[in-house]
Amino acid sequence: MRNLRAVGLLLAGTALLAGSFTAGSRWLTDRDATSEVDGTSDAVPRDEIARSISGHLSLPVIPRGPRSVDCAKDLRAVEGARTHCTAHYLRGTDRDMTVRVVRVRGGEITYVHDAPHR
Repeated sequence: MRNLRAVGLLLAGTALLAGSFTAGSRWLTDRDATSEVDGTSDAVPRDEIARSISGHLSLPVIPRGPRSVDCAKDLRAVEGARTHCTAHYLRGTDRDMTVRVVRVRGGEITYVHDAPHR
């Protein structure tokens, strides 16, 4: 009886741990965002893209994200359009990334960014 409880607790703990890793993995790989296009320029302003990326790179509980993100230009509402962004971290480390439009639907675009790299 005692061994059965231990096995049950071990299985429950393993399932909880596996679920946590799956959720964390999903959060870390979820790099897409949807924004409304500015009607006058048919683009998403670079400041909005930078805010979105900064939110994606910050952990929900531990604030170790970048201190700021800068993007080179606005992101045009054309599939495949790209812009270059740089994440600036506290220790003076800069990480570059590319942001790419993957879908344009009405007045919204969906874009993704690659993992920050040197």
